[in-house]
Amino acid sequence: MPAPPEPVAPTAYSVPSLGYRILAAAARLVPLLILLVGLPVAALTYLQAQGISLPVSITTVEVAGVLISVLSTARYILRPTAAYGPVSIATSAVSVGYVLVLLAQSTYRISLPNSSLGVDVDYARLLELVLLVPALTLLASLVTTVEDAKAPKERLPFDYPA
Repeated sequence: MPAPPEPVAPTAYSVPSLGYRILAAAARLVPLLILLVGLPVAALTYLQAQGISLPVSITTVEVAGVLISVLSTARYILRPTAAYGPVSIATSAVSVGYVLVLLAQSTYRISLPNSSLGVDVDYARLLELVLLVPALTLLASLVTTVEDAKAPKERLPFDYPA
């Protein structure tokens, strides 16, 4: 009868190498840039070419998308370090700010050219629900930052079990 496996010590962890984390983060960066910058900018450019006024500027979408993508990538790379919490706070703060900018412009009027006919679209409720995710992530990042300052490396066995 084989012996049962040895129990894993709660303090054991196995952090992936920096090279692997950079490679994995780069593999995440490309789809993030496509989803947060490429597709929205293409859609807004198409609408603008059709003579439809834009609900948000293309520059805002580009800057916010690039910032969120780059900060998210940096957060992934820095996860086993004490810098993870502050970078997570920055990522969440940029995300909250971006959604708040979108929320401020959440009522959009679509008018037919050369006509008084128009439709108002209000997507504020949807954006308020979307805002919950980065707001809760911001709070979690604050807690992570405080916990990392109190007890460095305490979360590593949970984030990177051996």
